[in-house]
Amino acid sequence: MPLFALANAGVSLSGVSIAATEPLWITAGIAVALCVGKPLGVFTISWLAVRLGLCRLPEGVTWPWVMLIGLLAGIGFTMSIFIAMLAFSDESHVGAAKIGVLIGSFAAGLLGLAWGFVLAARVRG
Repeated sequence: MPLFALANAGVSLSGVSIAATEPLWITAGIAVALCVGKPLGVFTISWLAVRLGLCRLPEGVTWPWVMLIGLLAGIGFTMSIFIAMLAFSDESHVGAAKIGVLIGSFAAGLLGLAWGFVLAARVRG
């Protein structure tokens, strides 16, 4: 499925280089945003909504599980690549953004998988 999504999103990494400083910062910033920013945003807004009484967690769902959802939210790369293509006009910056999205999505997936294993082990006892 991810390969199909990559092909549909028109992701091509030919000629992409992050050797210069500016593209490297773009790559790192996007990767960190997907691995840290998305989980933090999902968790914080969920906590705030529950705290303000706008909603409540479903039965059986605890905050560590909400964090898992936040980590897995970092995988969504199709919209991130679309936004990067709109945000940057320089091809080297677009390429650096694509690499950052791919690295960040992959890392978020690994973090989510690892945290999911931890939570599953806790449930099994």
